[in-house]
Amino acid sequence: MTIKFIDFAPEATKKTTFIFTTTDVKSFQSAVDQSNEWVSNNDVEVINIETVVLPQIHSEEGTTDSMLTTSGEMMSNWYQFIRVWYK
Repeated sequence: MTIKFIDFAPEATKKTTFIFTTTDVKSFQSAVDQSNEWVSNNDVEVINIETVVLPQIHSEEGTTDSMLTTSGEMMSNWYQFIRVWYK
C-alpha cells in the first residue's frame, strides 16, 4: 500500500513588494472547491482530509517545503490550505 497526498492552496493572485511583501490570494473556499473536484474526478480512496496552516507558502517552495521560517520581529503571512491523503 502506498499513501500519497495532494495539496490544494488558494492561488496567489498578486504579489507586491515595497518595504514588506504581501500576497493577495483567492478564498479558502476556492481550495475546498478544487479539492472536492479532484476527489470526484479521481479514482482514489481518501484516507483523511485536513486543513494545514503554514507561513510564507507563496514565497518559499510551496506547501511541501519541509522548513518554513518566520521571525518574531518581522511581519509574516500564514496561509491555510487543504491536504488530501489518499491511496
